[in-house]
Amino acid sequence: MKKISAILCNLVLCAAVLSACAPSDQSEKIDYSLYPNYVDPAQAAYTFGFEQMVTPYFTGNVIYNETVMLVEENGVISGKLQYEPVRILSVRDHTWEKEYPSSEYTVEGNVITMKEGGSLPYLTAENLQGKNIPEPYREVTSITNVETDWVLMGASIYTEGSLIYGHQISVSYVYDVRDLKREEFAFYEDPAYSKLKEKLGAGQDVNIVVIGDSVAEGCSSSGHFNRAPYMETWAEQVEKGLNEAYEGKVTVKNVAVGGTQSEWGSAAAQINSIVENVPDLVMVHFGINDAGSGVTPASYAANIEKLIIDVQARVPECEFMLIKAFTPNTANYDPEQFRKYWVKLDNIAEEYEDAYTLDMYTLSKTMLTQKKYMDVTGNGINHVNDFSSRLYTMNILSALVKY
Repeated sequence: MKKISAILCNLVLCAAVLSACAPSDQSEKIDYSLYPNYVDPAQAAYTFGFEQMVTPYFTGNVIYNETVMLVEENGVISGKLQYEPVRILSVRDHTWEKEYPSSEYTVEGNVITMKEGGSLPYLTAENLQGKNIPEPYREVTSITNVETDWVLMGASIYTEGSLIYGHQISVSYVYDVRDLKREEFAFYEDPAYSKLKEKLGAGQDVNIVVIGDSVAEGCSSSGHFNRAPYMETWAEQVEKGLNEAYEGKVTVKNVAVGGTQSEWGSAAAQINSIVENVPDLVMVHFGINDAGSGVTPASYAANIEKLIIDVQARVPECEFMLIKAFTPNTANYDPEQFRKYWVKLDNIAEEYEDAYTLDMYTLSKTMLTQKKYMDVTGNGINHVNDFSSRLYTMNILSALVKY
């Protein structure tokens, strides 16, 4: 198997060295075999290419370019990281090109605060309520200019423009793995996708189909809008990551369409589109638009189940990854509806031997106990941004690649 990560450390590490890496104020011992990409915090450095972009951070102790929106409130301009950093490696703008000097900010606990006179981008608490937003941004009822137009939906700003992404900074840092909830992530050792992993490991060619909504299509990834840093969608990253990890050719066909619901996904036309690719795996990502339209959990589950039955009738060896979506903005969506949807997905996975769930929802909810939704969204309502899109890539690759 080819190497997928340039940050792999030597797995045969001296126990004394590893002990020295651990923070002295925590007594819990670390099983370093669980973190094959662990690096000595003192030796960690900012190097960021495709491998660092997609390698699951939870297999190591470095997070690259986690997004934060600094917000001014009561004279303080600050934001939160999901973990307390052991060491900051870099603070950059949304393009990953401009780096801000450490003289412009402080970090205490998991809070990053801009110093007086700093040049980091930020919004005010009033701005997030749609008040006093500066030019060239303009409030509209229907967006005609993606870059400048925004709409107030309830109490939330909706825009695909730089009003959101341009005011998010990208923070790379070493974190303490003892703060990680490993049970919220997928791993290769989990008993799932056995047929697919066998084919991958044997160097055979593999076909994967992605079907779902705008998040599955890749909307809000910077590459989708042809703007810096031009990051690929998570489906494209998964294809590239698997091809770097395995000898056989992996082809990912994305037939997702923004705005669609599970009923659309289970229709004959979409089943035909899936089946014609003879998939070994179908990644299914529906739920956000279903919830927004009031689709009942029973109807949602029936649609997903129909998709599985109809595809397997024609491609019997196909496996299914049923993705529990990264949470949308809870100011606009009812979390209880998603809870009911995901229970239905778990039930389907228990009933069908070749169906498994991949949970982006739980890890996103845990993340948002520390961070705010505007830190990780691409449009303020229901789209992931470049960082949270990478979390999809990381979790999927972690399920299919043995690091």
